[in-house]
Amino acid sequence: MIPKNIRREHVVEAIREIERIGIRKGRISKKFLLEHDGKHYPLKYIISLANKYANGKELDPSEFSGGDETNNFLWALGFNIVEAPFLKKPVPKSSKKNRERFLETHHDERCPKCKETIRKLLQKIYGKVEPNYKLEIGVHPEDFRSIPHYGKLREIYETLQNHRDFKGFVKAKTLPGCDFFVPSPGFILEFDESQHFTLPRKIVLKHYPDKLELGFDKKRWKALCERINSKDNNPPFRDEQRAWYDTLRDFLPEIKGFKPTVRLYSKEMQWCSLDTENPQHEAKFRKFVGNIQARSKGWVAAVILQSNGRYSNDERLKALSQVVDSVEKETENDGVILFPGGWFSARKLEARNLYGWVEKM
Repeated sequence: MIPKNIRREHVVEAIREIERIGIRKGRISKKFLLEHDGKHYPLKYIISLANKYANGKELDPSEFSGGDETNNFLWALGFNIVEAPFLKKPVPKSSKKNRERFLETHHDERCPKCKETIRKLLQKIYGKVEPNYKLEIGVHPEDFRSIPHYGKLREIYETLQNHRDFKGFVKAKTLPGCDFFVPSPGFILEFDESQHFTLPRKIVLKHYPDKLELGFDKKRWKALCERINSKDNNPPFRDEQRAWYDTLRDFLPEIKGFKPTVRLYSKEMQWCSLDTENPQHEAKFRKFVGNIQARSKGWVAAVILQSNGRYSNDERLKALSQVVDSVEKETENDGVILFPGGWFSARKLEARNLYGWVEKM
């Protein structure tokens, strides 16, 4: 097993050693390579050398395995892996589930350096950032009578009350602090650890209105709630309480006029492995947060129906209605559904359309 205390800086030292004295005979990698600053290095040899800088001796390659263990370890530290000898071809990362399981055993999700790294990157991108930001807003549904989704908030609150019959789970007078507030353009960023993924959280996410703008993937968050299913019974109503406060933070675009609330999953990657002085890492984080924010925007779906003349117009309209209902259930926010009036024949390499048939009929 790879020692847990090997960090990114130890791997960088191993790379520098290879640059100075080269790769030892017999340690060439035939399958995968680590890519760094346009150069490529054998993975297991890199780990062996990195252990020397972390623990004082070179790690015997028989003590750990290649493949997923080595790849996941280096991915979690922010390195890229490519396939050899086709150096331009990136290696597909293993499933999110496997990477998250790896981080569970090699990195503490409550690592204070992770949050500090996120703060520094947000500051470089957006300027001013306020950690542990306190919003002076209430915590009871009646405090939000003036917002459009007041009825939905009350519905969520009552659903949580009835879930395990904890009626008085709200104890604070104002909403507890948010992880990060970015004044310009005006949004909060929450760093969600495992205890946020609970059954009550999944239940309330199902009640969110379709038009509520979110800076995270609601479907994925529900799936994580199912898989992690965390339970915090101190106090007994803690899961309902946490789910309600998270709900209020997600409704900040309605309550305070903020941009959509952004959420990062603590086990998505080893966040402290990002180098705040590395432009590539900054660009990676910028793109990541940007992609999350983009999820709250519109969508386009293209649907092709084939009838072969065996259906009446009424039947076609019924099918269209079913398709629209189905797409609406699978998407969030506003979008466009396209029903192309034509097709492309790969066999004859020609495009065809239905306009002639429409004019004739």
